[in-house]
Amino acid sequence: MPNSARLVLAAVLAATIAIASACGSDSPTGPKDVSGTYTLQTVDGLSLPFTVTNPREHAIVINSVTATLNSNGTYAVAGTGTQDGNASTVITDAGSYTQSGPALHFTSTMFQAEYSASAKTDSITVTLPGGFVDSNTSTFSLLFVKAS
Repeated sequence: MPNSARLVLAAVLAATIAIASACGSDSPTGPKDVSGTYTLQTVDGLSLPFTVTNPREHAIVINSVTATLNSNGTYAVAGTGTQDGNASTVITDAGSYTQSGPALHFTSTMFQAEYSASAKTDSITVTLPGGFVDSNTSTFSLLFVKAS
């Protein structure tokens, strides 16, 4: 094989390996099974505790949130923090979810509302309407990481 052909072949192989390595958990098909327990790590990129912006009636600080996605397509969320300075359950939700590739679609039976998320192998990023946490902010981006 001529040297130029070897160089082209080596370059193609290197590019293929780099692309395959970069894909990792960001596969366009998403994880096959998102069921499990997840803990909230950040809200809009900020670590917890998180003070809810643009509150409607109450000053709310979120200290921790756990989300459980069950293999039967149901979910439950519970979060603690403070409301007007008093320790409180600051968010609860439950309902059903569906998955299409990395896209998750949640239907809340508690709020009669819908919201979306994007799943990776070890995390879920949820786009949550502000009304879920008594805020006039239109949406929040919540990063949940799967518990070990």
